Amino acid sequence: MKVPENATPAARRLPFIDALRGFALFGVFGANLMTFSGFDYLTEEQKASAMLTGYDSIAHAFYLFLVDTKFIGLFSILFGISFWLFLDRARARGGPATLLFYRRIGWLFLFGALHGWLLWCFDILRFYALWAILLPLFVRMRVRRLLAVALSMAVLAPAVIAGVRVLLEGSDDPRYAYDALWLAIFSTGDYFEVLAANWKLDWLWRNSLGELAYQLAIFGRLLLGLYVARALNLANLDGHRALLKKILVIGAIVGAAGNLVFASHFLADAEGFVLPFLRRLIVNCGFLGFTLAYASGLALLFLNLRWKAAVLVLGPIGQMALTWYLLQTVFGIWLFYGFVPGGPHLMGKIGPAWLSLIWVVGVAVQIGLAHAWMRRFRFGPAEWLWRTLTYWQVQPLKSGARTAG
Repeated sequence: MKVPENATPAARRLPFIDALRGFALFGVFGANLMTFSGFDYLTEEQKASAMLTGYDSIAHAFYLFLVDTKFIGLFSILFGISFWLFLDRARARGGPATLLFYRRIGWLFLFGALHGWLLWCFDILRFYALWAILLPLFVRMRVRRLLAVALSMAVLAPAVIAGVRVLLEGSDDPRYAYDALWLAIFSTGDYFEVLAANWKLDWLWRNSLGELAYQLAIFGRLLLGLYVARALNLANLDGHRALLKKILVIGAIVGAAGNLVFASHFLADAEGFVLPFLRRLIVNCGFLGFTLAYASGLALLFLNLRWKAAVLVLGPIGQMALTWYLLQTVFGIWLFYGFVPGGPHLMGKIGPAWLSLIWVVGVAVQIGLAHAWMRRFRFGPAEWLWRTLTYWQVQPLKSGARTAG
């Protein structure tokens, strides 16, 4: 059955999208803890020695196979969906939709820049904002062509760059040469030393072929989100039940194959162009496969009356995604970095098992706080500020008050 474009009703909040965003943020937090903790700065030999128990090994394998890169991909797809929904709602109100969108992402870039430059260089918000500049160019593209471009950017282009990078630089990624230095500074330095290291790390990562591949993959997922929002009626997921089941099965199979290659480091040291290209192509397909399988699986649970309420528990944290994304950084710096007065200073001192426990407990606390906040207010604090700046009009924060849109 062909679903018309722009089938999702405008000016209507979609509970499942909020829940899916909350689910994506759950995974992003788990993935980022590995970096906050300093574990990602360890060499493979140091990681092996740091995993003192079988639980550490299991948790690390779980992270590589099921978490790493999969949830930030889902977060990116949701940004593309949100772009279309925002544009659709703005047009329904008769306002200058594209201009309003550019104002919105301009402020998002500022939030991301402050977050990335003053706190944590692995911020993704500023790059969402920069790539989003191009999204309006794809609004009228035919959906099939849009899908082809999205998949090419998400899977094929990064694989080509991976092959080219190995030809030019060899299999060792130069971005990891300074990991020991970052670990030492972040664990013992004062804020200004950490800030200087953060800028250097940011510069090193952003000016690399590996980063170009990553950024193109992110852009491809933004386009894929735009495709999903245009091609599907997100307000009537039940009409896509058969499609969701197919995506779940195919995504799980492709994801398992690709992430097995990734987690086992198979061909990670391959030279030349062909083998690194093929490895990255398989791995990229695996990342995207699991991302789509997660989204489809959660959608099917949402359509099941016995599980719908459990899925909707994630809704409030999804409505406050920007707030919690920023607060997770504050929490990570407090917990691990050495310059924070009164902090535990756990940088490089705990392994994946303890990080997994912090992850699960931390998300449970965030969900509880999000529910308490959203019972009283319409938006999270960061969302309220973002919305106020976008419309250049103070938005009512209390529940029940009317807003600009």
